[in-house]
Amino acid sequence: MDIIRQFVLQLHTFFPTMDATDDFEIALIRLMERWDWTIAAYRSYLTLSADNNYTIICTLVFLTIAQGMRLLYGQLSAGQLQTLVDVVGPRTFVVVAAMPSIGVIIIPIMQILWISRSPITAVCLTLVIVVPVVLLPLAMFYFAKARMRRPDAGQA
Repeated sequence: MDIIRQFVLQLHTFFPTMDATDDFEIALIRLMERWDWTIAAYRSYLTLSADNNYTIICTLVFLTIAQGMRLLYGQLSAGQLQTLVDVVGPRTFVVVAAMPSIGVIIIPIMQILWISRSPITAVCLTLVIVVPVVLLPLAMFYFAKARMRRPDAGQA
């Protein structure tokens, strides 16, 4: 489990400014930027023509969650955010804060499923899209880890 945690912490995200910080003012600003990006993504999904009512409803639900969190946390000061994180715990806060971003992945998969009309085709298309994104960083992580563990031949 520790290997998975290290891998996930080293992944580059769509949000390059999301680095670990103890400064809650910077963390609050970055959360607002992240939610603004998520809200813009959901609004762009709604501008696409779609015959699938489930995708539209899912987009509206995630958009409502993202806008609600943006409004709720936008009113907090850095001290209030720190108190909130201390009360609910950092892991719980991270999971709740990431919920709006999950829909950015779920909605295109729903659209692929709807367009393909076949669950098998949708799974295959999703895997074709996701596998390179997951396997390449995972392979690089293991190669770098193996290189760090290998004793240097010149020092022996």
